[in-house]
Amino acid sequence: MAARFATYAQRIKNKSGSARKPTSRPAAKAPAVAAAKTVPVEAPPPAAPPTASGELQRLKDDLQRVNREISKIARETRGGPDAARHSQLPEKQQLLGQKQDLERKIRALS
Repeated sequence: MAARFATYAQRIKNKSGSARKPTSRPAAKAPAVAAAKTVPVEAPPPAAPPTASGELQRLKDDLQRVNREISKIARETRGGPDAARHSQLPEKQQLLGQKQDLERKIRALS
């Protein structure tokens, strides 16, 4: 009698449970050890010429400097009566613009 008064959710659960079929996984393939040994290993080409890597390092250093200055502004204005205004300071806005520009340049070189 209890099965007769099953809720809607119980009927759906019972239907989908019986209709489901576990998916079988494909059999594992044999490793191609012999083929891997015959292929010569080549050295990867250099990612960038030395001048670009030097510029990349310079950009990363500039980004660290900008982040330090942003943190310094945030520390100085934290806890004051107008602590929420530090994000609107022109100095911080300028630094945030520099930060975005540096990050864009770093992504382009990477």
